[in-house]
Amino acid sequence: MNSFLGRPYLDSYSPTADEQYAVNVVELPGGIKKTLFLLEIHEDGVSKLLSSKESLAPCDIAVFVYDSSDESSWKRATELLMDVAGDGEDTSYEVPCLIVAAKDDLDSFPMAIQNSTRVSQDMGIEAPIPISSKLSDFNNIFRRIVNAAEHPHLSIPETEAGRSRKQYHRLINRSLMVVSAIVGFAAYHVYAARKNASS
Repeated sequence: MNSFLGRPYLDSYSPTADEQYAVNVVELPGGIKKTLFLLEIHEDGVSKLLSSKESLAPCDIAVFVYDSSDESSWKRATELLMDVAGDGEDTSYEVPCLIVAAKDDLDSFPMAIQNSTRVSQDMGIEAPIPISSKLSDFNNIFRRIVNAAEHPHLSIPETEAGRSRKQYHRLINRSLMVVSAIVGFAAYHVYAARKNASS
C-alpha cells in the first residue's frame, strides 16, 4: 500500500494491526484513469468481516497477499481465499479474487510453483502475481486489480462445494425442462384426442 501511495520502500517492517486505507489514481492503457480505493484487512479481521451475511456486497475485488518465501504465509492466504470464495457462494455475493506473491526478490519456498498452480487451476483464477516492493517490481499489480474488478467473471474463484452445487442445479433445471416438455406433449395429445372425439 505504501508503494501505491508513492512512498519509498523501507527495510523495517511493522505488521498491520488495524485496517488501513489508500486511495490513488491508476492510469490504464489509452490514458484512461480510474480511482482505486484499497482497504487492507489483517488476516485476523477476515473472520470478523465475513460474520455479516452482506459483508462482501460492497467489495469489487479481494486481493490475497502472501510472502512467497514463507510456506505458512501461502497456506494462510489460500485458507482465507477459500473462506471468501465459500462465503461468496453461500451468500451469492461472489467476489473476484487475485493472489499476490510478495517478496519475489527472495527464494520461494519449496513446492511454491506446484502448489500455486494447483490452487489457481482448481479454483479457476489467475496464478499468483509476483511482486517485489524492495526491487520496485510491481508487475502492473494496480492495473491488474482494476482490470479484474472491471471483468469480474474472469476472476471469481470456485470451491469444490460450489462446483458441485452448480452441477446439481444444472441437473435439476435440465430435469425440469424434460418434465415440462413431457407434460406439454401429453397435454397436447389429450387436447388433440378430445378435439377429434368431439368432431
